[in-house]
Amino acid sequence: MSDYDVIVVGAGPAGTASAVKCRKLGLRVLMVERGGPWRHKVCGGVIPGACADVLSDLGLTIPPDVLSFPSSIGLYYVPPSGRKNSGSVRDYKLLNLRRDPFDWWLCESARDAGVEVLHETEFLDFVGNEMLGVLLRSRGRRLKLANKYLVGADGVHSRVRRLLYPDVRAETRTVVQESWRAVGDFGDFFYVFLRGAVTPTYGYVIPKDEWLVVGTAVPADGGGSVSRHMSLFRSWLGEEFGFEPVSMVRREVAPIPSGALERNGKGNVILVGDAAGFCNAFSGEGIRLALESGILAGESVVRAEESGAPLSSVYSGLVGDVKRFVAKTIEMSNGMSDASREMFVRSELCRLIP
Repeated sequence: MSDYDVIVVGAGPAGTASAVKCRKLGLRVLMVERGGPWRHKVCGGVIPGACADVLSDLGLTIPPDVLSFPSSIGLYYVPPSGRKNSGSVRDYKLLNLRRDPFDWWLCESARDAGVEVLHETEFLDFVGNEMLGVLLRSRGRRLKLANKYLVGADGVHSRVRRLLYPDVRAETRTVVQESWRAVGDFGDFFYVFLRGAVTPTYGYVIPKDEWLVVGTAVPADGGGSVSRHMSLFRSWLGEEFGFEPVSMVRREVAPIPSGALERNGKGNVILVGDAAGFCNAFSGEGIRLALESGILAGESVVRAEESGAPLSSVYSGLVGDVKRFVAKTIEMSNGMSDASREMFVRSELCRLIP
């Protein structure tokens, strides 16, 4: 007799989407999170409006109090040639989140749906194949639980992934993000900056409450110093948008995935969200992919139960579109010269969004 049908490791968007979907499909679910209820995630906190539709699949509606001001922002591209050839994408809106309250709301929504949640609980190991034994450490106590399915949603440094694939090195990029009290000629937009010498992958500026969030990403290997690129980026912002920093509120450096794993599970153990490498390599946005892969994980569990097939094989069939999208963004990001970035921005600014 198992203690749970599904154990989910990690209480971010991918984990909570997995847990809520499984619970709504009638399964007994435990979600464990190493941090406390107010887990902190380094993130720009901008998501496409389509995320609201994805969350509706879970019966959830984003509450106003997890949104920043302005709550809705447009998308604005700045090519290598600078502001003179920049502009906003027509009829395109993004939601501007306060990321930590958003994650807390998702976790509470999982609890409200009937998911059992354990914070300050570290996932240690699992054994078995069809029936799993999962070893945890929760507030000083060691727990061994029996369950059938395990979902690894434990982020870019996933322990579940390391146990599944000890010889696989996850590809990452390094993001440096600063929150400033500053002045500048910025409107209600998510600004994406694309000059290779300054922002090797991308840079961004987000108006968020009373400050500006400034970030850039560099390859983990061979991308140069993140501090150097951030300094160059701030200088470019000053030249093009009159950015004048007054005081820094926060500076953070963190890795993000830069490539989906070839395989996303073995037997009855699967990976979702950042643990699987699901991140838009061109923009760094991963929340939508986390939610989508989490929902697909829940659907896969039910299909595996019905068919008797291993969870990983069912999930592999369902998550193919997510993996193909990630691969396309990697190809696009890695293959762009400044000339092709200019062409990309030009085409995006002419595009009509339905």
